[in-house]
Amino acid sequence: MPVCQTTVTDPKTLCRCTNTPVTPTAITGPVVAKIPVVLSEVEVQIDTEARIDFQEPFSEIKRITKDVYLTQCKIIPGTGVIQNGVPITGKLFLAGFVRKNIQYVRADCVSEGVVGGTLRDISADVDFECVTEITYIRPPVFAFSNVETSLDFTCPENTCQCENTTLGRTPCEQVFNQTLFFNEKPFCELIRARIFEYDINRNPDPINNNFPDRVEYNALTEKMVIYLTLKVLQLQQVNVL
Repeated sequence: MPVCQTTVTDPKTLCRCTNTPVTPTAITGPVVAKIPVVLSEVEVQIDTEARIDFQEPFSEIKRITKDVYLTQCKIIPGTGVIQNGVPITGKLFLAGFVRKNIQYVRADCVSEGVVGGTLRDISADVDFECVTEITYIRPPVFAFSNVETSLDFTCPENTCQCENTTLGRTPCEQVFNQTLFFNEKPFCELIRARIFEYDINRNPDPINNNFPDRVEYNALTEKMVIYLTLKVLQLQQVNVL
């Protein structure tokens, strides 16, 4: 096994530098600003269960640290409760994972009353996904593009500019019309995460046949209750007075 080495090169102590406060320049209102508007703020409960298999047996879990990451946070326009054309609630699709760093002890030796081993660690990602219905503080602003429409012409006898002189719709002239709207996509901010965890060591096996009460395991079943506090926002134009 390679030896870990740490090298410190050219350490320096930096002196303090001075600064001068500058008053920001700004325009006076009323103005129209495009700013993030809070659509909803919620705490979502997500329940998960997962099994983590270890590549080597362990005798004890010493510590588990956790980080939470969101990979998806999307609203589908038009979903939820709508009253008088105004969205009241919406469906929020969430996905992500909890990255767990697990420190454990591998039993290298055992004697009566004593188990000796080395401290090791592994990292594992536990995925989650769910759909929750959120209530809007302020509804999102969406404009739907319309369906393409067409306009046909007709011509009196002997005035058609096409080879076909049959009375009726002019086959060689047509006008199309479609309006496209490009909307600001809502996005999320992860404010806080609370995680409650219950772990169960699996597949016990004696470390040494002479000490059957001393066992090691090779898998871990975990149950987690995750509470995520989220802000859902959208860029909107706002009158600032």
